[in-house]
Amino acid sequence: MEFNNKLYELRKQKGFSQEELANRLNVSRQTVSKWEVGDSTPDMEKLIAISDLFGISLDELVLDKAPEPAPAPQSAKSELYTDIKEKVLTEDNGKKVRKGLKIAGIVLGAVMLVDIISFVIYVILNGFPK
Repeated sequence: MEFNNKLYELRKQKGFSQEELANRLNVSRQTVSKWEVGDSTPDMEKLIAISDLFGISLDELVLDKAPEPAPAPQSAKSELYTDIKEKVLTEDNGKKVRKGLKIAGIVLGAVMLVDIISFVIYVILNGFPK
């Protein structure tokens, strides 16, 4: 669809008259009419204002390109998960994690053993707490 037809369709979709559109763009109604019949085209500043007013890209307005679909947020999350999985959750890192957990278990066991021994010594020396 050519620009002039596109502008006409967009104006009709929004329910604007040529006068209303002209007022919003600070041009005359005759200027809008010339744009719609293809006698002239707006300058870059007006094209930007038109694309903003109708909420479309300049490509859609001027080149009649369909808007590119926004990437699904889920695919970005899955790509991030895949990247993390490939770079962080490697077999080598898995071995390191298991080794770290073993060490943490041993340290925790040693601390608990010291606590138990300390409590037993306390009970032997002072009797059972009341």
